[in-house]
Amino acid sequence: MKPADLLREVVFPLTDLTVLVSIVTFGSLLWLTSILLQLGPLFLILGLVFAFFITPAVFRYATYLLEARAHGRKAIVADVEVFSMFHNLWGIFPLLLLVAMTWIAIYVYTDLGPLATQVLVFFFFLVYPASMAVLAITHSPVASISPLSLVRMIKACGVDYVWIPIVLTAVFLCTRILGEAVLPTYVTYLLGTYTFFLLFTFTGAVVNARGVAAEVDIDLPVEKSERAVASDLDAGRQKIADHAYGFISRGNRAGGFKHIRQWISSDPDPDAAVTWFFNEMMRWENKDAALFFGQECFAHYLHNDQDTLALKLASQCMHVDPRWRPGPEDRQHAIELAERYGREDLLASLRR
Repeated sequence: MKPADLLREVVFPLTDLTVLVSIVTFGSLLWLTSILLQLGPLFLILGLVFAFFITPAVFRYATYLLEARAHGRKAIVADVEVFSMFHNLWGIFPLLLLVAMTWIAIYVYTDLGPLATQVLVFFFFLVYPASMAVLAITHSPVASISPLSLVRMIKACGVDYVWIPIVLTAVFLCTRILGEAVLPTYVTYLLGTYTFFLLFTFTGAVVNARGVAAEVDIDLPVEKSERAVASDLDAGRQKIADHAYGFISRGNRAGGFKHIRQWISSDPDPDAAVTWFFNEMMRWENKDAALFFGQECFAHYLHNDQDTLALKLASQCMHVDPRWRPGPEDRQHAIELAERYGREDLLASLRR
């Protein structure tokens, strides 16, 4: 990753409105929890209840962020489901790993001393990002602690993986220094929440930059969330979309669309598949692939007498890029279609 890429990812949690709002929300809740825990026995139980629900939610949402960044998607909004103790149990596995590590570290410190404990903690946090990356891709806690999967992930990320501990350590030290300065306690909680989320977003960015989610030989998720695929068919489409993204993001547009076209040709519902892949591409940060594919989708809708879908797609594409037009062979058909349905807004653009 280039210096500009590193800087962009460091400030990403602060520049993405969705993540920034989540930082303020979770940071405020954690700050409130700490206050309740310090107010004495009367509020202690309430503080523990807050901690019981908020802490897993923070880890679950952080894992969602890593998953979104790894696949090049927009960050999701933290809704009430992240506070559910039974929603996507795999998402709280990072918390369980840290708890287990804490107990092991205490045991090692007691029996072997501080030096052995420091070595243990160092190596744990060296592989922790790789474990979380495997978890975000597979949704499998077992895979996320498999030495083979961890080695494959680190090798696939290459030298960029080294930037994760370097950048996180630098940011942690900076926020620690700021926290020890004359700053309100509330602000230190916000800085801590930012640093924690940065661990996951930055790891996801490294995975995405290397196209690891599309190429690492790791099984598909063993547990599907409500946000993920709704059926085995969608799971197959999602895998193809991830593979295509890996190619397209590295400049191989032909290779990426070859995967998609092959899938559509064998899909039991090609019409639905065309729409699904277009909508999936519109979720990518870079919309160029979606706009390119939009021309094929428009032609598909025209040739299958799906006029309403064709007009809707044209509106979506022109909203993203007013310069977008259907393919040259379809433009006259598009004008006739817009005239037929009285879409003056589209006609003005199509006739330019």
